[in-house]
Order: sequence, then C-alpha cells, then structure tokens
Amino acid sequence: MAGLTAPADHQTIEGQVIEADGWFPGIDTDHVRKAIRLGEGSVTAERLAEAVIAGMLSGLRSMSAWRSAHAAAGIAALEQVSDLMLAGEQITLVLWRRIVTFYAAAELVDGHTDVSATDDALDREEDKANQADRYRRKAYEAVADLRAIGLPAGAPAPHGRNRVALL
Repeated sequence: MAGLTAPADHQTIEGQVIEADGWFPGIDTDHVRKAIRLGEGSVTAERLAEAVIAGMLSGLRSMSAWRSAHAAAGIAALEQVSDLMLAGEQITLVLWRRIVTFYAAAELVDGHTDVSATDDALDREEDKANQADRYRRKAYEAVADLRAIGLPAGAPAPHGRNRVALL
C-alpha cells in the first residue's frame, strides 16, 4: 500500500466566486462552505462549485419574473432594488446569497448517497432526504422574502409567504 497518503489536517480549500448573470451577483464558494456544514472537509472544491452553480440555476429560475420586472423598470442590478440594510449589507444581497447557499446545500445532500445496503445506510438516506428538504425550504423562504422587496406600497407579494385563504 505504498504511496497512499491522507491529506493534511490543516489543508485549506480556497474559495472561488461563481458569477451569476450579471444582474444577480456572484457567490463565493468559501462563504457557502463556512455557512453550511458540509461533511467535515469531504466536499471538494469542484463539487462545491457545481452545487453553487446548481443553486444559482434554481435561484435564477425562481426569481426570473421578479428580476425581469425590475430590469424592465430600469434597475440595472440587484443591489439597486432596495436601500434596506441588514448586518451592514444590503438585504437583497443577503437574501440572494441565502437562496443560492441553501439550494446548493440541498444539492450537495441529495447528491451524496451511501453505497451500503444496510438498515443504517437506509436510515441515513432518509435523514439526508429530510435535511435536503429543510435546506430547500430555507431557500424557498429566502425567495419569498426577496420577491416581497421592491414592490409598490400596498401591493400583495407574489406567491405570498405563509398566507392562506379561508373558505
């Protein structure tokens, strides 16, 4: 077994910025790695980048009509939609990052399956599916929050969050 070595415990993986469409800003994979528990170092930089790209695709699809409406109104970039700040950053940027981060996390959890056929492995798969669903739910919440920003006063939010109609 000569020549097989484990990576150093102190090895760090450099982040990279995955660019979006220009209207929505890029996302740093290092932020995603730090914000979400990602398998204690088992997620490679390439796998994380692919998950962030998949997260962006889901986010862009979810925000397409909202983005188009703002772009048609002459808004050239996401950061121009609102002046609201949260933790020293524009809230629209915070929400976009949450959308991509949670969609990416769901992608990573869904894409990592156990090869064992034991009962323990089956239980872990169910736990992973539940975790992926929780990440997706967080992404949906961020989508709803972002869609509600920049609407005219008194206008109902499209696909309103946590609203029901009584019969």
